[in-house]
Amino acid sequence: MIIYFFSTYKFGVFGMSLARLESDLLKVKRELDSVKNVNSNFEKVIDQFSILRSKTITHPETKQGIIEELKHKEIIDLFSSIQNDFDKIKAQINKQELAKEKVFDFVESLRTKKSFNFSDTSETIIFLEEVIDYLDSEHISIRPEFLGTVDLGIIAVELGLHKSASSVIVEKERLGDFLSLALRRKLLRNLIFETDNAKIFLKNSTELVVESDNTQIKGIIRLSKR
Repeated sequence: MIIYFFSTYKFGVFGMSLARLESDLLKVKRELDSVKNVNSNFEKVIDQFSILRSKTITHPETKQGIIEELKHKEIIDLFSSIQNDFDKIKAQINKQELAKEKVFDFVESLRTKKSFNFSDTSETIIFLEEVIDYLDSEHISIRPEFLGTVDLGIIAVELGLHKSASSVIVEKERLGDFLSLALRRKLLRNLIFETDNAKIFLKNSTELVVESDNTQIKGIIRLSKR
């Protein structure tokens, strides 16, 4: 009983720390979105200053007029203040860089799921076939992710595939036939392609999510970068 209590206690504390970690990451993600807007807006400011600078180089006589006008505005102090803030952020990022590199490898060693997005359906299909080939499974079980949303029976009948409950079993050599027909039937969405060592979730015609062990995931990530 003491051993059971200790293991439960450890798991509870560990679970809470992971929940906190996820919460902090979501907070960082939200704040990063606002940082992107800041960068975009500041880039516009830099462009405007660049235009102003070019004009003073081309027409030096205008510089004194600009100086006089700036006396009644906060532009110079605002720019300097923002630049100082950017310098502080840059210093913090540089400080974090070494620690981040060490942590990154550890984080990726825990990965068992990865999303992949593509610009069009043909890229998705090509990559899906490459992943199945990489996983080296002779048969693939294909089923709807959500019951009642996709009917694969019509494809099973047309291609003469074995059907079991809501799944169809496809030989690796016939996967191209299945995908081509599913594309024509507009059924390439919310499907799960399951092999003996992975699950591939086809969310829609341009998004895949792969679940497998870490070694396989790393190999598939390398595959995506070719």
